[in-house]
Amino acid sequence: MPIVLSESASRGRGLTILFELEDLARTRFAPAPLPMYELVFAMHRGDWDRLLLPRIRPLAELVRPGRFVPDFFDSARPDFDEAVREVLDVPATRVRDQIVSMLGTTSPWLRSYAAGTPASRQELRSALTTAFRELLAPNWARTRQAFDAEVRLRSAQAVSRGLGDLLGHLHPSISWTPPALHVELAWEAEISLRGTGMLVVPVLNGLTRPAVSMFAEPQPLLFYPVTAPQPSGGSLELALGRTRTLVLRALTSERTTTELARHVGISLPTASQHATALRTAGFVSTHRNGRSVRHRLTRRGWELLN
Repeated sequence: MPIVLSESASRGRGLTILFELEDLARTRFAPAPLPMYELVFAMHRGDWDRLLLPRIRPLAELVRPGRFVPDFFDSARPDFDEAVREVLDVPATRVRDQIVSMLGTTSPWLRSYAAGTPASRQELRSALTTAFRELLAPNWARTRQAFDAEVRLRSAQAVSRGLGDLLGHLHPSISWTPPALHVELAWEAEISLRGTGMLVVPVLNGLTRPAVSMFAEPQPLLFYPVTAPQPSGGSLELALGRTRTLVLRALTSERTTTELARHVGISLPTASQHATALRTAGFVSTHRNGRSVRHRLTRRGWELLN
């Protein structure tokens, strides 16, 4: 089963994941950003310099625009070199089946890789290493910091609100109605976890909507996008102003007004003012949880950022 990326779908359509009590007990967050997935989603997004293509062509041939990514890229190793070894150790029969069913042997290199030749595997190793070095390595420290901040925030939410409620607020296209998690996809199915739980993976690069890998081992994976604060301005900052843009980006993770003020480095009244303005414009939703007020992006807010 390939990695399935979410697309805009009619409300109610998509993947329904049934949880049992044991699944909730075994569901956890990834301990660190997972470099193979970060790289694959960055490649899939397509906004990389085409001057790189001659050096990463094997990877570009395997990761193409569309709803699916071959599942032989499934590696939840936090160390990139170990993840590369795991990808290259996937049995040739599984690689061939995925290529034939999803991509077709439309190039000499794809035919060579589907046949399992040592040379093609070495070429993919080189492409993976080059792509990671050029696309992700320069900002990997910032990726780690943003990932750690996201997991700390979500851990606190799980303690205060429960895991089911937390899962249902990871992204506007994910919802929780006990005992099921629903992910809006153009692909429709109902799957029971049967005690395995899920690995929940925040993704900092490339992903704009959730993705799933339901038959990854040892447990299925749920990916959702997190936007790291950007070091420099852009067209969005010209339209909204730098502070309001930082507030918008900060609310890719749900935050209280106090957390928002601390994250952006502004006063509490200023954070409240910006959150109110963004809510009035339809980019942010606000709800009360006990004595705190919590804010998060709406679907329209996600579309504005992405």
